Amino acid sequence: MMVGHIAGRILGAVGACVCVLLVAAGAAAAQGVIVAKSEIAFTTTQMGVAFDGRFRKWNADIVFKPGALASSRASIDVDLASIDLASDDSEAEARGPLWLETSKFPVAHFASTSITSRGGDKYDVAGRLSLKGITRDCMVPIVVTRDSAGNRVAEGRFAIRRLDYRVGEGAWADTGTVANDVVVRIRMVLPPAA
Repeated sequence: MMVGHIAGRILGAVGACVCVLLVAAGAAAAQGVIVAKSEIAFTTTQMGVAFDGRFRKWNADIVFKPGALASSRASIDVDLASIDLASDDSEAEARGPLWLETSKFPVAHFASTSITSRGGDKYDVAGRLSLKGITRDCMVPIVVTRDSAGNRVAEGRFAIRRLDYRVGEGAWADTGTVANDVVVRIRMVLPPAA
């Protein structure tokens, strides 16, 4: 049962990671992400019970210009084997062929197609998310704020459907057992802009 949650979370985490990094990096152009204060997490539901997870490793190549969003871009890779479900057995299952199949598809990739402003510190990051050999459009709304230390904090929340990427196959494809929607929550902390 944890496998279902893992797969759903992984899919959500991948999309979240991509979008969060896009906006976060944009807010602090080329200054990097404060990883220790940042998080890419996800929640799915199995047998009516919510289950949380996150990813430990990701890389991003981001150019973000708030005053020139048309020339902003982001490319993010998530190490799917770095999934954290607080259980070695569940993590091993999530890496397997019915879920993430990390031996064949070790990385989930997001590439932005546009970043648009919704006014104030709100942005929509549109792009293409590739997972398990399947690529689909993804849209993530982000809000950028500042913490007490002056760091920029990009946060967002959105849903991804795991079955769109064949995450949770066979008996795990039953959405009555493991929900199809995976809610992704992102929090990226960046140092103050120079």
